[in-house]
Amino acid sequence: MSPNNFSLITTLLLVFAAAFMGGFIAKRLKQPLVLGYIVGGFIVGNLLRNFVDVPTLSVFSDVGVTLLLFTLGIEFSFARLKSVLPVVGWAAGVQILLVLGLVLLILQLFGFSFLPALFIAAAAALSSTALVVKLLADRGELDTIPGEVAIGWLVVQDLAVVPMMVVLPTLVSVIGGGNTVGLSMLKVATSILTSAVFLAIVVVLGRKILPKLFAYVAKIGSREMLVLAIAGVVLMAAVGAAAVGLSIAIGAFIAGLLVAETSQNHAVFAEIRPMRDLFGIIFFVTLGFALPASFLITKFIPVITTIVGIVALKWFVILVLARFVGYHRKTAFLVAVSLTQMSEFGLVLGKEGVTLGAISTDQSSFLTAITCGSLFLTVPLLNRSHEWYYRLAKVTGNRLPVIFPTKEEVSNKGEQYPIADHIVICGYGRVGKYIGRALLMANIPFLVVDYNHTTIMKLKEKGIHAIYGDPAEREVLDFAQVDLARAIIIAIPDRHTQEMVIAHAHSLNRRIKIICRTHFEEDQSHLKSLGVHTVVQPEFEAALSIVTRVLGEFGQTQEDIAGKVSRLKIEHGLG
Repeated sequence: MSPNNFSLITTLLLVFAAAFMGGFIAKRLKQPLVLGYIVGGFIVGNLLRNFVDVPTLSVFSDVGVTLLLFTLGIEFSFARLKSVLPVVGWAAGVQILLVLGLVLLILQLFGFSFLPALFIAAAAALSSTALVVKLLADRGELDTIPGEVAIGWLVVQDLAVVPMMVVLPTLVSVIGGGNTVGLSMLKVATSILTSAVFLAIVVVLGRKILPKLFAYVAKIGSREMLVLAIAGVVLMAAVGAAAVGLSIAIGAFIAGLLVAETSQNHAVFAEIRPMRDLFGIIFFVTLGFALPASFLITKFIPVITTIVGIVALKWFVILVLARFVGYHRKTAFLVAVSLTQMSEFGLVLGKEGVTLGAISTDQSSFLTAITCGSLFLTVPLLNRSHEWYYRLAKVTGNRLPVIFPTKEEVSNKGEQYPIADHIVICGYGRVGKYIGRALLMANIPFLVVDYNHTTIMKLKEKGIHAIYGDPAEREVLDFAQVDLARAIIIAIPDRHTQEMVIAHAHSLNRRIKIICRTHFEEDQSHLKSLGVHTVVQPEFEAALSIVTRVLGEFGQTQEDIAGKVSRLKIEHGLG
């Protein structure tokens, strides 16, 4: 066996061993697996670094980011982007400029020269798309309003990488005397225009060609051909993006958006998901691997102070901007918490800065330390973001924040809603809207409580009873006349919010029937113990529907099918 092959095998063995051990410990401690992967990478990177092929690991890490962004594009279609980007697009742009400018100023006040401070500030202005997507997906919150807003915000930040990668090297050359200001500005404008033209061409051609391509491949009936077609699309988009100065990950994301418009998008996602998970694990291990322990020990206080300062600053700026564009205070809080970390793009900036001679090796290590540290801090913050919101709201007397209150929020403090003997639907997303439609057809009175302002306005236009507010707040449920309602349906996936809705509903009406959805089987017994009458797990209900149809196709009688379905429900804890 050649030395190169042995080095590759050793690298992969150490990475997967670190991921397995870190993930196992994180699972036992009831923490997100991502946290375990980062810790495992940190240990391997500092104890066994000489046994790791760093360039190869970096390549695998880039593949992980690329596949993660590609699958995100498949799940996050153009239709969903159109509903979010017009609102958060300019707010995200303002946030980038504000954070970059403030961090640049503060770092210079603390002794950093202009160029190193600029590189660190640029990294601080962005957030980690890969980490946020992974955490939101694990929590089942990608389809929630905070999840959609956070992803839309991250898309704008990712697009901001383009001018950054052009402007930063240009500024280095200008300050170093390499180019005139006029020539440098012309270069920046040309690069940005080229990138914009490339994006437009990819979108137009992709929408015309990809549906036909995947339809043709689907007719062949070969999984291998489908995988090859997927790989070809991703690589072409990535290479094209890199050729015009965009990041490879952005090219993959655009390819995913285009694939989402085809009828084969679900098949594509199913084929690519195992590879995404495998290389995604390598990426998160690499994040921990890049964190130097020796530097962290000697510069612990400056590193921790900088991390806390950047996290707090980004949280406040994003919170204020999200409130300003009209989002509910809970949505604004959750989005702000999601985006407090720095982007792994900071690691790329550090390498670029050293290559250009703009920052020293120690400054690059400082950038790496605060980037990885902020990523590490984000995991527990985001994992308990709902809990932190309600704790902070309770401490501040439920006035968090008082900035930019909407008329609908203020109106809910008045007299109670004129309705009785009805059903309250908490959350009107993909699940809640079908429930509401069925109740409407059955002429059963119902009222919707949701903190998506757009959804509430559309419901009111249709003459449907709707309240803009957080269903986890007792005052909102009281205003919705829960004490006079027949039942309450909790269509919100977050466990902490569910627990608060259940507690407040019981305090207002001890006899009310509570129906609650959950993504996780282990939550069923817990929700039952809280007094929930019916727990519905969408994945299990989908399985029952499939079982009923399949058994019917194979000649099973309705009585036999009912018996088997009943048995499955008993085994599932619903009997």
